[in-house]
Amino acid sequence: MTDPVFAALNRAHAEYMRAAMQAWNDQITASRAPGANADACALEAIGAAEDLVRKAKMAAELLRSELAKTMQQDGVTGFQSENWKASLRERLPEPIVTDEKALQTAHPELWKSQPDKFQTTEMKKLARKQDLPGVTMSNGGAPVLVVSARKDG
Repeated sequence: MTDPVFAALNRAHAEYMRAAMQAWNDQITASRAPGANADACALEAIGAAEDLVRKAKMAAELLRSELAKTMQQDGVTGFQSENWKASLRERLPEPIVTDEKALQTAHPELWKSQPDKFQTTEMKKLARKQDLPGVTMSNGGAPVLVVSARKDG
């Protein structure tokens, strides 16, 4: 039988991290080649970095889940490695309201009236269409680089 944590490590590497890390490394290598188009490499590296972050989160969740399950099965409540420590913590019970009217009758202080709420999104839409008293428009600030996947390739 294979150790489940070891299997999860291998799965995280194979399914998430390996290709994402390779894509990043490929762009660094490509950027260092003679005559490389550094701008294109940087754009590709941005996409690779964003994919790496997404895949790293998925890998961490897979490993976190498997390690917690194994610790529970083995009765281990905590341990540490060279740089990190892990501990299992009991979750506090969360209240679930099953009868809101009964709760409101017994504890009316839990209900607060809602004050007026400013509609920022609606104000922005209206201000772009017309002048509003008490509102000025900014210059928008510096341009922002938007990166998205190409649909033709």
